[in-house]
Amino acid sequence: MAAAERSSAQKVAVFKGLFKGLRKVYGTYDPRTGRVRQVKAPVTDDVVLAHLAGRQPYGAYLLVGDKTGALAVDFDEDELHLPTSFVACAQRHGLSAYIERSKSKGYHVWMFFEDGGVAARKARLVAGKILTEIGRPATEVFPKQDVLAEGVPYGNFINTPLFGALVPRGRTIFVDPADPTRAYPDQWELLERVHRHTEKDLDAVIERCHLGGRDRPQAQANGRTKSDLDVSAFGLPPCARKILAEGVSGYQRVLCFRLAVHLKRNGVPFDLTLVVLKAWAKKNRPADGRRIITEPEIEYQARCAFANSYRSFGCEHEAMAAYCHKDCPLHSHTVAKTSANNGPCGGRPPR
Repeated sequence: MAAAERSSAQKVAVFKGLFKGLRKVYGTYDPRTGRVRQVKAPVTDDVVLAHLAGRQPYGAYLLVGDKTGALAVDFDEDELHLPTSFVACAQRHGLSAYIERSKSKGYHVWMFFEDGGVAARKARLVAGKILTEIGRPATEVFPKQDVLAEGVPYGNFINTPLFGALVPRGRTIFVDPADPTRAYPDQWELLERVHRHTEKDLDAVIERCHLGGRDRPQAQANGRTKSDLDVSAFGLPPCARKILAEGVSGYQRVLCFRLAVHLKRNGVPFDLTLVVLKAWAKKNRPADGRRIITEPEIEYQARCAFANSYRSFGCEHEAMAAYCHKDCPLHSHTVAKTSANNGPCGGRPPR
């Protein structure tokens, strides 16, 4: 069904079927000032239409008792490797997740569940497992609670996608899984075919990973926990996160190769690795008038990284050593300086 053929009623039905929660209260904010407020009124079709038309944002209280019909992970940094890593890791666990470019900064990653919802505790437990695996266990997850406590009528709301005033600016939209730098061409077609997981799907992950019903540790006051710095099969070490976040002034090709190795280890597929690396290159500030690494060079380094299973984290190379973090578990780790671990790349691609 083409986008132009969908009536307002059809759009509202699709939207309410996915972004549902408490029905007699919702959140909103003033688009001019950003001031947040709660509205104690029913969530009607008119409320959703006003949101889609860009007149008044709609925020959903996802937690209903101890159930939720959706889960959202809030990455408040403009770092594309974070949501793509989450999606890739979720896929490794047999789960589908969808990336939304949020209203002002960063991304939301959504997971959707069967009609009637699933136990919020289980959904949050699985999301916490994935966040731990990608090295970001302190990331905010909605709903924020497992259950509404006695006497507490609601938890926390999250702003929903497709706010009409921001969609033309490329915000609050879902991005194309094949190229997360671009909007998905038909937002409604995507929403109509999202995969809704059952509670049995979550149970399978919980059992396979021996989660034992425990929630992930709460974030410390400074927003980070010790496990933020843990390096697992999926987690990016602090040096790689810093390089991706800030760009570099030298060793672009060596660091491009190393980042590709880390992203591959992180479960990010080759095509999405290219997207992340091309976005990273735009942040680089080469010294001495040198040019920024080109897209063909990025693809060459990435292909080298994906061609073999490199075990080294690159700590032995001076290009990576400059970004070494004293709290990293690998800080004092001695890595053998072998040609196999150093990799064949780092220079220019052959002519």
